[in-house]
Formats: sequence, C-alpha cells, structure tokens
Amino acid sequence: MKSELVKTEGGRATLKVTVPVDEFKSYIDEALKELAKEVNVPGFRKGKAPKQIILSRLGEGYVLSEAASHAVSHTYMQAIQESGVKVFSEPVYDVEQLESGKDFIYNIIVDVLPDIELPEYKGINVTKKVAKATDAEVDEVLAQMQKRHSQLVAVEDRDTVEEGDHIIFDFKGFVDGEPFEGGAAENYALKIGSGTFIPGFEEQMVGKKLGEKSEITVTFPEDYHMEALQGKETVFEVKVNEIKKEVLPELDDEFAKDVSDKETLAEYREQIKKDLDENFERISRNKLEDEILAKLLEATSFDPPPSMVDMQAQQLLEEMKTNLAYQGISWEFYLQRTEQDEEALKENFKPRALHQVKNYFLLKEIALKEGIEVSDEELDARIEELAEQFQMTKEQLREYYEKSGQLGSLRSEIETEKTLQFLVDNAIIEEQVVDPKELS
Repeated sequence: MKSELVKTEGGRATLKVTVPVDEFKSYIDEALKELAKEVNVPGFRKGKAPKQIILSRLGEGYVLSEAASHAVSHTYMQAIQESGVKVFSEPVYDVEQLESGKDFIYNIIVDVLPDIELPEYKGINVTKKVAKATDAEVDEVLAQMQKRHSQLVAVEDRDTVEEGDHIIFDFKGFVDGEPFEGGAAENYALKIGSGTFIPGFEEQMVGKKLGEKSEITVTFPEDYHMEALQGKETVFEVKVNEIKKEVLPELDDEFAKDVSDKETLAEYREQIKKDLDENFERISRNKLEDEILAKLLEATSFDPPPSMVDMQAQQLLEEMKTNLAYQGISWEFYLQRTEQDEEALKENFKPRALHQVKNYFLLKEIALKEGIEVSDEELDARIEELAEQFQMTKEQLREYYEKSGQLGSLRSEIETEKTLQFLVDNAIIEEQVVDPKELS
C-alpha cells in the first residue's frame, strides 16, 4: 500500500491511497471467505462453498465492493499516520478505481487541525477606550427604576381618554359587517401611544368617553400576519371601562430603601455609578481583547476544520432558539414570521462561527507555546465561585459538570481567560477617554 497527500485546502485534507493489485487479491480472498459463511449454496455447508461459486452467485461487483471495505479498514489508519496530518473529523471515503485485475485506489477526505505559524503576539499596539458614568447616565437608570416601580391609578378628574393613558376596554371587530376570529375581547388592557395595536386605532381612542360605546374604523396593514385581514377596512365597536394613569414614585430616601439595600438616595446614586463604571470597564476590556485578537488574526492565515465551524454555527443557532423561548416566542412562529428556514439561518451564522473558531485555535496555540495551563486549584476556585452564584454547593456543581461532561469546557474557558490576560499584560495600551455611547 502507498499513499500520498494530494491537497490540504480550507481545513480539509485529501489522501490518495493505492492498494497494488497483488495485495488487493488478498482482500478479495478475505471477502470471499467471509461471504461464504453467510451465503447458502445448495450441496455445500456454510463456509465450504468454493470461491468461484460464491463469486458467480453474488456477482463480481458485489465481491469487489466487500473487498474494498476490507482494504480500507486495514489501510486507512496507516495512510493517515504516514501523511502526518492531524485529523479532526471522521474520514469520508471516495473510491477512485475498483476494477478486477487493477490496483484499488481510493481517497480519504478528512477535516484537519490547522498548523498555525504564530505572528509576534507580544507588544501589540492597541487603544483602550475608557468611559466613566456621568450624572446623566445615573439619572437615566433612576428614571428606569422609577418607571419599573410605578403604579397605575384610576383617573378621577376627567372621563375622556388622553395620550399616555392606560385603559381597560371592550372591543369587537367587523369586516364587511361580519365578526372575524380573534377580533373581539373584553377588559383588554392597552396603553394609548404604545403602538401595539393596529395603526390608527390608538389615535382614535383619544377622546373616547368612559362607559360610552362608539366605533373606530381602521385598515389592516398589507403585511399583516393574518392573510385574510391584509388591507381590509375594519370597524371596531369599543367601550372604555377604566381609565388609568401611571404615577411615578418620588425619588427620595424612601425610594432608595425600597429598591436597594441603601439607606439614602445619595448612596443609591453612588451604587448606580459604581455599577455603570464596572459595566463600562467590562465592555472596554472586551473591545480591547477583540482588537488584540483581530490584529493577530490579520497577521496570520490558517483554515480551521469546516466541521468545527459547522458545529459552532449550530451552537449559535441553538442559543438563538433558547433566547426566543425565554421571550415566549416559539421557533416555528419565528421561522414563519421571518419567512426563513433553519438551514439558511445556520448559514448566516457561519461567518461569526468561523471567527470564533479561529480565535479559539489562535489562543490555544499561544497557551501551548507559553505553557499556560489551568491548575486543579484554579478549576476548584471557579466551581466554588459559580456554585455561590447558582446557590448550590460546590460538590453539587462539580458533580453536575462531571456527569454532563462539561468539566473540560470549564477548564478550557479558564485557560482562554488566562491567555487573553497574558496578551493584555504584554500589549502596549494607549487609553482614550470617550463618551459611554461610543462603547456600544
């Protein structure tokens, strides 16, 4: 048997294996011997029929195919070892020549781990954008907290609906004088001006009187999700049952006590500023690491295994599904609403997946060269830290990681963090103070 590395391209290698005709004859004999044990030939016990009878009974093509399987199973590993390629995926076989009286030739196609020639990764010049929280940002967070803890109270000084009101009302819709499915409800809650109803509906509710029945005429959008209603003029009978307004709590010490563990509003403001500064620092640090990695990737060239990129794209797709589920959106509804299919979405994730996989291999290579490893003590400390966050015991969380096979992933995650810290520590960093909005 002889083999040659035909090409390595795009993270995939092709090996050409030639099994000489004389050697291939032994695999034909081996196949015939095995087949004789399975084939019933009148006048012969199983395994005792002559090879020529088995050959004529099953056909030359079938026997050659079985012989090829035997030859591949005996030679492919030797061919891979001789080539020196670092295999990542299960091999795919492609038969090039399979004929009686000729050499058997087949190709092995495998995804391979990249050989990375590292660029200079110490002393990289980068700019770190630094931002500090201003009073305006603190005020914005306070306003959000105010709104979150607001209350709806009944309007008592008027009986007509105004912009910004929260109303409870009944409605019933008619198209061409006939009610339609999903077009009616009682005691429905709506904020006027939220834009959640059909265009034109909320605007016409302004001025409606409490308890009075009236009508509103709107036209459904041409791209409305229910095809039967697209572009249809619709009359709604409406009756306002309640009018409420949003009342914000006072921003004082009592408010601070209610929403935090602080005693005064001033202390709460300081905590908000500290949290914002820490968040800005996290964003700034992430952007700094991204810039370092981008410069390293720009200075080197390698192709990761396509199957690994595919797996990462699938992982990104699964994360998307999970996020939609948290929002109460079914995957089927999302695909229907966006008029997309799962394979197309996965394909859209490929560039991002490729970038992530390249970063992974680059950091792994640097960690290997610098001897960056994760000790058992560091792994144990991380598990203890996570256990506290998840309100579990350290033993429970370790058992979960071990049983789910994720302990190696956690160790790899810590190694990545240490390698990124190494790159940052060895970079030449110029700080630039910017507005927080520039970090987003």
